[in-house]
Amino acid sequence: MVRIRTQLVLGLAGLALWFQVPPLMSRQGAAAQPALLRVQVPAGAELLVDGTRTKQTGSERYFQSPPLPAGRKFIYSLKATWKEDGKEVVREEVARVEAGQETIVDLRQAAPGKEAKAADNPSQSKEVRKPKREPDIFFLPTPQAVVDRMLELADLKKDDVVYDLGCGDGRFVVTAAEKYGVKATGFDIDPERVKDSLENVKKHHVEKLVTIKEADIFELDLRPASVVTLYLLPELNEKLMPQLSKLRPGSRILSHDFPMDGAKPKKVERMKVKNDRGEESEHTIYLWTVPWEMEKP
Repeated sequence: MVRIRTQLVLGLAGLALWFQVPPLMSRQGAAAQPALLRVQVPAGAELLVDGTRTKQTGSERYFQSPPLPAGRKFIYSLKATWKEDGKEVVREEVARVEAGQETIVDLRQAAPGKEAKAADNPSQSKEVRKPKREPDIFFLPTPQAVVDRMLELADLKKDDVVYDLGCGDGRFVVTAAEKYGVKATGFDIDPERVKDSLENVKKHHVEKLVTIKEADIFELDLRPASVVTLYLLPELNEKLMPQLSKLRPGSRILSHDFPMDGAKPKKVERMKVKNDRGEESEHTIYLWTVPWEMEKP
């Protein structure tokens, strides 16, 4: 689950996406390059990027970022709204972009099993309880194949305790309990994600092993855990380092896609996974063991 805050600015060829990013050279010294994004929507659709309305029109909307650090992944949310057979239709998706590459997102057709939804009717919608503060990230699920591999790399034993920080729909803790029989707890600040996780726990009948809690992950005592899973931005991983450093020696920390700056990973593994549309994308898994080795400047 990751969020990139974006600001929209007018460029020579239309709107460009301005990312708040680190300096324009990656740690490996590779030159930064812009990322390209093509969004396909019905011609009259309204398109929002991270909640900000864009001004382009037509069935294809083109965006280019300023130069981004090489080897880093960035994501943001897309939301298209249009009229279809007299009804308002909303379709949402998350785009993953990388420096020097073009990403194409087609919002005209729903992914298999993910139908477009009608816009909410305020008079009929149920009251949604808001989190006590704005979440640091929006929900983007880790592909199940990546979840499986991360837990495999964690080398789980029966006496391990798994904590998933920002648990989303609970797939990490549910898989850990169902596949390895370990106790697991998922934490999320968003009540809606907590609700999703509890439903997933019940669906898979792992209530005796899995606990879901609404909580701010930066206020947690993580010491009861022996394995911690993350899908957060690098700066959030770094913010957690004082808490993570208090884990027992030998505890494992695993992160999907994003490093923990300052901590040298014990292992970095890349894998390619297809999404619901059959599109292949690369994912990175980082593994640290406590106490971790500090990276040299």
